[in-house]
Amino acid sequence: MIEQGPKTYRTALGEGDAEQWKEAIVKEVTSMESDEGFTCIDKVPGGASMIGIRWVIGGKLMANGTIDKWKVRLVGSGNLQKPGDYYDITCPVIDSASIRHSLGLAATQDLEIAVLNIPTAFLACTLHETLYIRLPEGEWPDSYGQARPLVKLDNSLYGIKEASREYYEEVFDSIVDDLGLQASIAAPGLFCGGNLVEADGVLIPVYVDDIMIVGTSVLIASIASPLYDRFKGAGEVQVPDTFQYLGMTVTRDGRKQSNAIDQFGYINRLLDRF
Repeated sequence: MIEQGPKTYRTALGEGDAEQWKEAIVKEVTSMESDEGFTCIDKVPGGASMIGIRWVIGGKLMANGTIDKWKVRLVGSGNLQKPGDYYDITCPVIDSASIRHSLGLAATQDLEIAVLNIPTAFLACTLHETLYIRLPEGEWPDSYGQARPLVKLDNSLYGIKEASREYYEEVFDSIVDDLGLQASIAAPGLFCGGNLVEADGVLIPVYVDDIMIVGTSVLIASIASPLYDRFKGAGEVQVPDTFQYLGMTVTRDGRKQSNAIDQFGYINRLLDRF
């Protein structure tokens, strides 16, 4: 759960948690800098599109109501964009049935599971349209030479209309083109390769910035490593017996595996009759 924080940068630095908010802002700025998210300019070309931008500040709460993480995002005013500033904005999302199916196959085939979270998913994706912004007050490097630098966006940004589509295209290219896996036609957001029964198969359900990998330990390591490097992911290769995924608590119980395999085989035999 996210608790809304201060409305502005100045307000955040005037509160009791000022140091935590400042640290979170510096972390966000550093992330954008490392991803080369924008280029400083002197002025916006005539007729070019410029949108507003602001800090969105909030605290991620633990179950007892205390703040676990101080979260800060730089968010663009996508509502100010007009056609021509963006093109395709649709983004496929994996359905719940495909997620359950992937977890079921992991149980019946005794496979490992890895969960990869992309903390700054949209910030590492190339923006193919041209947008300009004036950055809000923040912890910008001295080399920028002004408190609110004027920049051209090179990467996508939270809040702009095409951000989710740009991110999905990057994930699609990384999994299909670079790793050589296939995208499911029936379930957009689901990628696969090989044969799970033969232990050379893998399933990858993608739900926005949460990527699950189902397969053997060797396959998971070979797939997770390039994805970690490409998207600066966070998470674990081979998750523990109990983990969280999309708000679900998933528990692996080896005692129930044999029964699950029997049920899975029975269902397959029924399907073979049709």
